Amino acid sequence: MATECCKRSFSVQLRPQGREQVKTYWEKVRNEKTLAHFPIKLTSLDEALARFEASQRADADSFGLCIYADEQYIGDVWCYGIDLTEEKMAMLSICIFEPDFWGKGIGSKAICEFSRRAFSRYPIDKLGAFTFTDNLASLKMLRKSGFQEIERFWEEGKESIYLELCRKEIPVFSTAEQTLNEGKES
Repeated sequence: MATECCKRSFSVQLRPQGREQVKTYWEKVRNEKTLAHFPIKLTSLDEALARFEASQRADADSFGLCIYADEQYIGDVWCYGIDLTEEKMAMLSICIFEPDFWGKGIGSKAICEFSRRAFSRYPIDKLGAFTFTDNLASLKMLRKSGFQEIERFWEEGKESIYLELCRKEIPVFSTAEQTLNEGKES
């Protein structure tokens, strides 16, 4: 039987991160189901909070936002390793930690809006992303968001795929599909 969230579309918003969201994220991703799909390197909560604090500095090499679906915090999207001088790129990562919201198109919408913001905020030409080859939903989400496969490789016994999105290739969702602008950061 389909769950309630399968039967309707969602108001999806990106909002600034705070310490409470970092704590919630830390608690939510520490389960086998999530870890099986996402290459998350678990550290300590203190380290996660320290990384968040570092991302708030003006010279930070990372930037992230929280993903909300109908006012419920369900994950994060962020870029890290921001290189403004040599390769003019950043790496993108997304994790929707609430499995009931997987496969609903929320991630694709969040990535498209986040990509626009990252390209507006930083003078970069592309975003890169990794996913496990067997994570078909993540691969579909990245491709739907405009990412193109660059290479496949093995790491820690798992095959992975590296993809890139160039600034000029950001797909546009119709206004009827996208309500992300409601949560734009100030």
